[in-house]
Amino acid sequence: MKKRQPIRGSQTPTPSPSPIPLDPNDLAPECIRVDKVYDWVFYANRYTNKNFIPCEESREAVSAALAAGQRIEVQCNAGDAADVACNATIQENGNPGRVLIVWTVPVEVTILIDGEAITTFTVRTQFTDEIMLCVPTGITNANINCRATQVICQTGGVLMGPDPFGPMIPLTVVICKDVQVEFPVKLEVLAKFCFPRPNNIPVPADKIKCDLNLLEFPRQCPGLFPVANCECQATALARNEETTAVFGAGTDALDVTGLSSLRAEICQECSLGDSTFKYSFTDTDTGPTPTPTATGLQGDLSFTFNPSSIDNVTCGTDSLTATGVGVRYFDGLPEQLTYELQIFTGLLGPIEEGFRLILRNAANTIVFDSGVVEALVEFDECDTFADLLDSIEDSDD
Repeated sequence: MKKRQPIRGSQTPTPSPSPIPLDPNDLAPECIRVDKVYDWVFYANRYTNKNFIPCEESREAVSAALAAGQRIEVQCNAGDAADVACNATIQENGNPGRVLIVWTVPVEVTILIDGEAITTFTVRTQFTDEIMLCVPTGITNANINCRATQVICQTGGVLMGPDPFGPMIPLTVVICKDVQVEFPVKLEVLAKFCFPRPNNIPVPADKIKCDLNLLEFPRQCPGLFPVANCECQATALARNEETTAVFGAGTDALDVTGLSSLRAEICQECSLGDSTFKYSFTDTDTGPTPTPTATGLQGDLSFTFNPSSIDNVTCGTDSLTATGVGVRYFDGLPEQLTYELQIFTGLLGPIEEGFRLILRNAANTIVFDSGVVEALVEFDECDTFADLLDSIEDSDD
Protein backbone atom coordinates (compact mmCIF):
# COMPACT_ATOMS: atom_id res chain seq x y z
CA MET A 1 0.00 0.00 0.00
CA LYS A 2 1.44 3.35 -1.00
CA LYS A 3 1.71 6.05 1.59
CA ARG A 4 0.16 9.49 0.95
CA GLN A 5 2.88 12.04 0.41
CA PRO A 6 2.49 15.53 1.96
CA ILE A 7 2.21 18.48 -0.40
CA ARG A 8 5.16 20.72 -0.20
CA GLY A 9 4.96 24.54 -0.26
CA SER A 10 2.31 27.05 0.94
CA GLN A 11 -1.35 26.30 0.45
CA THR A 12 -4.39 28.72 0.24
CA PRO A 13 -7.41 27.50 2.09
CA THR A 14 -10.63 27.16 0.13
CA PRO A 15 -12.87 30.22 0.92
CA SER A 16 -16.23 29.67 2.51
CA PRO A 17 -19.08 30.14 0.03
CA SER A 18 -21.17 33.39 0.28
CA PRO A 19 -24.78 34.03 -0.78
CA ILE A 20 -25.50 35.35 -4.26
CA PRO A 21 -26.28 39.04 -3.90
CA LEU A 22 -29.74 40.34 -4.83
CA ASP A 23 -30.36 43.08 -7.36
CA PRO A 24 -32.99 45.20 -5.54
CA ASN A 25 -35.90 46.78 -7.43
CA ASP A 26 -37.92 48.31 -4.61
CA LEU A 27 -40.53 51.01 -5.21
CA ALA A 28 -38.74 54.29 -4.66
CA PRO A 29 -39.19 57.91 -5.64
CA GLU A 30 -37.86 58.56 -9.11
CA CYS A 31 -37.47 61.89 -10.92
CA ILE A 32 -38.42 61.62 -14.57
CA ARG A 33 -38.81 64.03 -17.46
CA VAL A 34 -42.13 63.50 -19.22
CA ASP A 35 -44.73 65.35 -21.22
CA LYS A 36 -47.42 66.19 -18.66
CA VAL A 37 -50.95 66.09 -20.08
CA TYR A 38 -52.72 69.32 -19.10
CA ASP A 39 -55.91 68.40 -20.97
CA TRP A 40 -57.15 65.63 -23.21
CA VAL A 41 -60.38 65.48 -25.20
CA PHE A 42 -61.81 63.00 -27.65
CA TYR A 43 -64.75 63.86 -29.85
CA ALA A 44 -66.19 63.45 -33.33
CA ASN A 45 -67.75 65.81 -35.85
CA ARG A 46 -69.59 65.45 -39.13
CA TYR A 47 -68.86 67.94 -41.90
CA THR A 48 -70.50 68.37 -45.29
CA ASN A 49 -69.33 70.50 -48.18
CA LYS A 50 -69.58 70.66 -51.95
CA ASN A 51 -66.60 70.26 -54.26
CA PHE A 52 -66.04 71.04 -57.92
CA ILE A 53 -64.65 68.54 -60.39
CA PRO A 54 -61.15 69.89 -61.15
CA CYS A 55 -60.77 68.37 -64.63
CA GLU A 56 -62.62 70.30 -67.32
CA GLU A 57 -63.00 67.25 -69.55
CA SER A 58 -64.53 65.28 -66.70
CA ARG A 59 -66.89 68.15 -65.87
CA GLU A 60 -68.15 68.16 -69.44
CA ALA A 61 -68.58 64.38 -69.42
CA VAL A 62 -70.56 64.45 -66.18
CA SER A 63 -72.72 67.34 -67.41
CA ALA A 64 -73.49 65.46 -70.61
CA ALA A 65 -74.30 62.28 -68.67
CA LEU A 66 -76.64 64.20 -66.39
CA ALA A 67 -78.39 65.72 -69.37
CA ALA A 68 -78.71 62.29 -71.02
CA GLY A 69 -80.06 60.67 -67.85
CA GLN A 70 -77.19 58.22 -67.51
CA ARG A 71 -76.40 56.53 -64.20
CA ILE A 72 -73.71 58.43 -62.32
CA GLU A 73 -72.01 57.09 -59.22
CA VAL A 74 -69.53 58.75 -56.91
CA GLN A 75 -67.17 56.80 -54.69
CA CYS A 76 -64.96 58.34 -52.03
CA ASN A 77 -62.08 57.04 -49.96
CA ALA A 78 -60.83 58.99 -46.96
CA GLY A 79 -57.63 56.97 -46.74
CA ASP A 80 -55.61 56.63 -43.59
CA ALA A 81 -56.33 58.77 -40.54
CA ALA A 82 -52.61 59.52 -40.36
CA ASP A 83 -52.98 61.53 -43.59
CA VAL A 84 -55.25 64.06 -41.85
CA ALA A 85 -53.37 67.25 -41.00
CA CYS A 86 -54.36 69.49 -38.11
CA ASN A 87 -53.15 72.89 -37.02
CA ALA A 88 -54.04 74.26 -33.57
CA THR A 89 -53.91 77.96 -32.68
CA ILE A 90 -54.45 79.29 -29.17
CA GLN A 91 -56.77 82.27 -29.41
CA GLU A 92 -56.92 82.91 -25.68
CA ASN A 93 -54.91 81.33 -22.86
CA GLY A 94 -56.81 80.38 -19.73
CA ASN A 95 -58.39 77.63 -17.70
CA PRO A 96 -60.18 76.95 -19.90
CA GLY A 97 -58.90 78.89 -22.90
CA ARG A 98 -60.12 79.13 -26.47
CA VAL A 99 -58.36 77.07 -29.19
CA LEU A 100 -59.00 77.04 -32.94
CA ILE A 101 -58.14 73.81 -34.80
CA VAL A 102 -58.08 73.50 -38.60
CA TRP A 103 -58.39 69.96 -39.98
CA THR A 104 -57.33 69.17 -43.55
CA VAL A 105 -58.66 65.84 -44.85
CA PRO A 106 -57.55 64.41 -48.21
CA VAL A 107 -60.39 62.47 -49.83
CA GLU A 108 -60.00 60.47 -53.04
CA VAL A 109 -63.08 60.79 -55.26
CA THR A 110 -63.92 58.53 -58.21
CA ILE A 111 -66.77 59.28 -60.63
CA LEU A 112 -68.36 56.44 -62.60
CA ILE A 113 -70.75 56.78 -65.54
CA ASP A 114 -72.78 53.63 -66.17
CA GLY A 115 -70.32 51.70 -63.99
CA GLU A 116 -67.17 52.92 -65.76
CA ALA A 117 -64.70 55.17 -63.93
CA ILE A 118 -64.04 58.34 -65.90
CA THR A 119 -61.94 60.28 -63.41
CA THR A 120 -60.30 60.04 -60.00
CA PHE A 121 -59.09 63.09 -58.11
CA THR A 122 -58.17 64.13 -54.59
CA VAL A 123 -60.17 66.75 -52.74
CA ARG A 124 -58.58 68.40 -49.74
CA THR A 125 -61.44 69.45 -47.50
CA GLN A 126 -60.85 71.77 -44.57
CA PHE A 127 -62.92 72.07 -41.42
CA THR A 128 -62.48 74.17 -38.30
CA ASP A 129 -63.26 73.55 -34.64
CA GLU A 130 -63.30 76.03 -31.79
CA ILE A 131 -62.99 74.22 -28.47
CA MET A 132 -62.18 75.06 -24.86
CA LEU A 133 -59.02 73.50 -23.41
CA CYS A 134 -56.79 73.92 -20.38
CA VAL A 135 -54.11 76.17 -21.89
CA PRO A 136 -52.61 78.23 -19.05
CA THR A 137 -50.04 80.93 -19.66
CA GLY A 138 -46.82 79.27 -20.86
CA ILE A 139 -48.61 76.78 -23.10
CA THR A 140 -48.07 77.55 -26.80
CA ASN A 141 -49.41 76.19 -30.07
CA ALA A 142 -46.51 73.73 -30.17
CA ASN A 143 -47.80 72.10 -26.97
CA ILE A 144 -51.12 71.07 -28.54
CA ASN A 145 -51.01 67.60 -30.06
CA CYS A 146 -54.00 66.87 -32.29
CA ARG A 147 -54.65 63.88 -34.51
CA ALA A 148 -57.47 62.04 -36.25
CA THR A 149 -58.03 58.48 -35.11
CA GLN A 150 -60.63 57.57 -37.74
CA VAL A 151 -62.04 59.15 -40.90
CA ILE A 152 -65.25 58.09 -42.64
CA CYS A 153 -66.29 59.48 -46.02
CA GLN A 154 -69.76 59.49 -47.55
CA THR A 155 -71.13 61.02 -50.73
CA GLY A 156 -74.65 61.70 -51.89
CA GLY A 157 -74.09 61.64 -55.62
CA VAL A 158 -73.69 64.53 -58.06
CA LEU A 159 -75.40 67.88 -57.81
CA MET A 160 -75.87 70.26 -60.68
CA GLY A 161 -73.72 73.34 -60.20
CA PRO A 162 -73.72 76.82 -61.69
CA ASP A 163 -71.80 77.58 -64.84
CA PRO A 164 -68.88 77.83 -65.48
CA PHE A 165 -67.93 75.48 -62.63
CA GLY A 166 -70.27 72.69 -63.61
CA PRO A 167 -71.52 69.82 -61.42
CA MET A 168 -70.55 69.66 -57.74
CA ILE A 169 -69.78 66.65 -55.57
CA PRO A 170 -71.27 66.73 -52.04
CA LEU A 171 -68.98 65.06 -49.51
CA THR A 172 -69.72 64.20 -45.89
CA VAL A 173 -66.71 63.48 -43.71
CA VAL A 174 -66.85 62.14 -40.16
CA ILE A 175 -63.65 62.66 -38.14
CA CYS A 176 -62.89 61.10 -34.77
CA LYS A 177 -60.40 63.41 -33.06
CA ASP A 178 -57.92 63.17 -30.24
CA VAL A 179 -56.56 66.44 -28.84
CA GLN A 180 -54.01 66.69 -26.03
CA VAL A 181 -52.30 69.62 -24.37
CA GLU A 182 -48.80 68.54 -23.35
CA PHE A 183 -45.83 70.25 -21.71
CA PRO A 184 -42.48 68.73 -20.66
CA VAL A 185 -42.07 68.59 -16.88
CA LYS A 186 -39.90 66.80 -14.33
CA LEU A 187 -41.95 64.72 -11.91
CA GLU A 188 -41.59 62.39 -9.00
CA VAL A 189 -44.43 60.01 -9.66
CA LEU A 190 -46.54 57.02 -8.81
CA ALA A 191 -48.92 56.53 -11.73
CA LYS A 192 -52.06 54.92 -13.12
CA PHE A 193 -53.66 54.93 -16.52
CA CYS A 194 -55.95 57.82 -17.39
CA PHE A 195 -58.48 58.40 -20.13
CA PRO A 196 -59.67 61.40 -22.14
CA ARG A 197 -62.66 63.51 -21.08
CA PRO A 198 -65.61 64.34 -23.34
CA ASN A 199 -65.63 67.63 -25.22
CA ASN A 200 -68.25 69.09 -22.87
CA ILE A 201 -67.17 72.69 -22.28
CA PRO A 202 -69.32 75.04 -24.41
CA VAL A 203 -67.54 77.76 -26.34
CA PRO A 204 -68.81 81.18 -25.18
CA ALA A 205 -70.59 83.15 -27.86
CA ASP A 206 -68.59 86.05 -29.21
CA LYS A 207 -69.73 89.38 -27.86
CA ILE A 208 -69.87 92.44 -30.05
CA LYS A 209 -67.70 94.96 -28.27
CA CYS A 210 -68.96 98.48 -28.71
CA ASP A 211 -67.48 101.56 -27.08
CA LEU A 212 -70.04 102.25 -24.37
CA ASN A 213 -68.26 105.51 -23.55
CA LEU A 214 -70.02 106.94 -26.58
CA LEU A 215 -73.31 106.44 -24.73
CA GLU A 216 -72.28 108.26 -21.56
CA PHE A 217 -74.39 111.18 -20.47
CA PRO A 218 -73.32 114.18 -18.39
CA ARG A 219 -73.45 113.44 -14.69
CA GLN A 220 -76.48 114.49 -12.70
CA CYS A 221 -76.30 117.21 -10.05
CA PRO A 222 -76.93 115.31 -6.81
CA GLY A 223 -79.26 117.17 -4.50
CA LEU A 224 -80.50 119.42 -7.29
CA PHE A 225 -82.10 117.14 -9.85
CA PRO A 226 -83.94 114.87 -10.13
CA VAL A 227 -85.88 115.59 -6.97
CA ALA A 228 -87.64 112.82 -5.13
CA ASN A 229 -91.29 112.23 -5.92
CA CYS A 230 -93.92 113.18 -3.37
CA GLU A 231 -95.54 110.30 -1.55
CA CYS A 232 -98.94 112.02 -1.55
CA GLN A 233 -100.74 114.99 -3.09
CA ALA A 234 -103.60 117.26 -2.11
CA THR A 235 -105.58 120.30 -3.14
CA ALA A 236 -107.60 122.58 -0.86
CA LEU A 237 -110.05 125.35 -1.70
CA ALA A 238 -111.61 127.67 0.88
CA ARG A 239 -113.44 130.93 0.17
CA ASN A 240 -114.25 133.22 3.07
CA GLU A 241 -114.59 130.37 5.53
CA GLU A 242 -115.28 131.36 9.14
CA THR A 243 -112.11 131.26 11.19
CA THR A 244 -111.16 131.76 14.81
CA ALA A 245 -107.45 132.45 14.55
CA VAL A 246 -104.81 133.04 17.19
CA PHE A 247 -102.31 135.86 16.76
CA GLY A 248 -99.23 135.55 18.91
CA ALA A 249 -98.44 132.92 21.52
CA GLY A 250 -98.56 132.40 25.24
CA THR A 251 -100.03 135.11 27.47
CA ASP A 252 -99.92 137.61 24.62
CA ALA A 253 -102.01 135.43 22.30
CA LEU A 254 -105.05 137.13 20.80
CA ASP A 255 -108.10 135.30 19.44
CA VAL A 256 -109.42 136.99 16.32
CA THR A 257 -112.47 135.98 14.28
CA GLY A 258 -112.35 136.41 10.56
CA LEU A 259 -112.61 134.78 7.17
CA SER A 260 -109.98 132.56 5.55
CA SER A 261 -109.45 132.02 1.85
CA LEU A 262 -107.00 129.40 0.56
CA ARG A 263 -106.18 127.98 -2.81
CA ALA A 264 -103.56 125.25 -2.46
CA GLU A 265 -102.19 122.71 -4.93
CA ILE A 266 -99.51 120.61 -3.26
CA CYS A 267 -97.52 118.01 -5.23
CA GLN A 268 -99.60 118.11 -8.36
CA GLU A 269 -98.49 115.23 -10.61
CA CYS A 270 -96.71 113.98 -7.47
CA SER A 271 -93.95 116.53 -8.01
CA LEU A 272 -92.85 118.92 -5.29
CA GLY A 273 -91.95 121.44 -7.96
CA ASP A 274 -95.58 121.59 -9.04
CA SER A 275 -96.81 123.04 -5.73
CA THR A 276 -98.28 126.40 -4.86
CA PHE A 277 -100.75 128.05 -2.50
CA LYS A 278 -102.05 131.47 -1.52
CA TYR A 279 -103.73 132.41 1.75
CA SER A 280 -105.58 135.50 2.98
CA PHE A 281 -107.16 136.35 6.32
CA THR A 282 -109.84 139.01 6.67
CA ASP A 283 -110.38 140.42 10.15
CA THR A 284 -114.13 140.65 10.82
CA ASP A 285 -114.10 141.70 14.48
CA THR A 286 -116.53 144.65 14.85
CA GLY A 287 -116.02 145.30 18.53
CA PRO A 288 -114.21 148.25 20.09
CA THR A 289 -110.58 148.90 19.27
CA PRO A 290 -108.54 146.34 21.24
CA THR A 291 -106.21 147.42 23.98
CA PRO A 292 -102.59 147.62 22.74
CA THR A 293 -100.54 144.57 23.75
CA ALA A 294 -96.84 143.83 24.10
CA THR A 295 -96.90 142.44 20.60
CA GLY A 296 -98.24 145.67 19.21
CA LEU A 297 -101.24 143.93 17.65
CA GLN A 298 -104.18 146.26 17.27
CA GLY A 299 -106.55 147.54 14.63
CA ASP A 300 -107.29 145.54 11.47
CA LEU A 301 -105.33 142.28 11.48
CA SER A 302 -106.12 141.29 7.91
CA PHE A 303 -103.16 140.01 5.85
CA THR A 304 -102.13 137.87 2.88
CA PHE A 305 -99.45 135.20 2.81
CA ASN A 306 -97.59 133.87 -0.22
CA PRO A 307 -94.95 131.11 0.01
CA SER A 308 -91.50 131.87 -1.38
CA SER A 309 -90.60 128.18 -1.34
CA ILE A 310 -92.21 124.85 -0.61
CA ASP A 311 -89.28 122.90 0.78
CA ASN A 312 -90.74 119.69 2.10
CA VAL A 313 -93.94 117.65 2.13
CA THR A 314 -94.60 114.90 4.64
CA CYS A 315 -97.53 112.52 4.40
CA GLY A 316 -99.76 111.01 7.04
CA THR A 317 -102.98 109.07 7.03
CA ASP A 318 -105.32 111.10 4.81
CA SER A 319 -103.24 114.23 5.38
CA LEU A 320 -100.12 116.07 4.32
CA THR A 321 -97.98 118.85 5.76
CA ALA A 322 -96.06 121.33 3.62
CA THR A 323 -93.29 123.48 5.10
CA GLY A 324 -91.19 126.31 3.81
CA VAL A 325 -90.65 130.07 3.85
CA GLY A 326 -92.98 132.83 2.71
CA VAL A 327 -93.90 136.51 3.02
CA ARG A 328 -96.83 137.93 5.00
CA TYR A 329 -98.09 141.31 3.90
CA PHE A 330 -99.44 142.77 7.13
CA ASP A 331 -100.69 146.36 6.98
CA GLY A 332 -98.82 146.72 3.67
CA LEU A 333 -95.45 145.73 5.13
CA PRO A 334 -93.68 142.49 4.05
CA GLU A 335 -92.52 140.12 6.75
CA GLN A 336 -90.64 136.87 6.10
CA LEU A 337 -91.96 133.93 8.09
CA THR A 338 -91.74 130.16 8.08
CA TYR A 339 -94.97 128.26 7.62
CA GLU A 340 -96.59 124.90 8.20
CA LEU A 341 -99.62 124.15 6.04
CA GLN A 342 -101.59 121.08 7.04
CA ILE A 343 -104.31 119.69 4.76
CA PHE A 344 -106.70 117.11 6.23
CA THR A 345 -109.44 114.81 5.09
CA GLY A 346 -111.45 112.20 6.95
CA LEU A 347 -111.54 114.17 10.20
CA LEU A 348 -113.94 113.32 13.01
CA GLY A 349 -116.16 116.13 14.16
CA PRO A 350 -118.11 118.96 12.61
CA ILE A 351 -115.34 119.65 10.08
CA GLU A 352 -114.56 116.52 8.06
CA GLU A 353 -111.95 118.08 5.80
CA GLY A 354 -110.00 121.30 5.83
CA PHE A 355 -106.64 122.91 6.53
CA ARG A 356 -104.57 124.61 9.20
CA LEU A 357 -101.88 127.26 8.63
CA ILE A 358 -99.25 128.05 11.26
CA LEU A 359 -96.76 130.93 10.82
CA ARG A 360 -93.58 131.39 12.84
CA ASN A 361 -91.06 134.24 13.03
CA ALA A 362 -87.27 134.06 12.98
CA ALA A 363 -87.26 133.10 16.67
CA ASN A 364 -89.49 130.11 15.84
CA THR A 365 -92.33 131.68 17.81
CA ILE A 366 -95.86 131.18 16.53
CA VAL A 367 -97.28 134.48 15.31
CA PHE A 368 -100.41 133.10 13.63
CA ASP A 369 -102.46 129.91 13.87
CA SER A 370 -105.56 129.64 11.75
CA GLY A 371 -106.89 126.60 13.59
CA VAL A 372 -108.79 124.00 11.59
CA VAL A 373 -110.65 125.70 8.75
CA GLU A 374 -113.19 123.93 6.56
CA ALA A 375 -112.23 123.52 2.90
CA LEU A 376 -112.87 121.38 -0.13
CA VAL A 377 -110.04 118.84 -0.08
CA GLU A 378 -108.83 116.24 -2.56
CA PHE A 379 -106.18 113.86 -1.24
CA ASP A 380 -104.46 110.84 -2.75
CA GLU A 381 -101.31 108.81 -2.32
CA CYS A 382 -98.65 108.75 -5.04
CA ASP A 383 -97.17 105.58 -6.50
CA THR A 384 -93.40 105.84 -6.04
CA PHE A 385 -90.50 103.69 -7.22
CA ALA A 386 -90.18 102.39 -3.66
CA ASP A 387 -93.80 101.19 -3.76
CA LEU A 388 -93.15 99.44 -7.07
CA LEU A 389 -90.05 97.68 -5.75
CA ASP A 390 -91.90 96.62 -2.60
CA SER A 391 -94.72 95.13 -4.67
CA ILE A 392 -92.21 93.20 -6.80
CA GLU A 393 -90.52 91.81 -3.69
CA ASP A 394 -93.90 90.84 -2.22
CA SER A 395 -94.86 89.00 -5.42
CA ASP A 396 -91.52 87.16 -5.41
CA ASP A 397 -92.17 86.03 -1.85
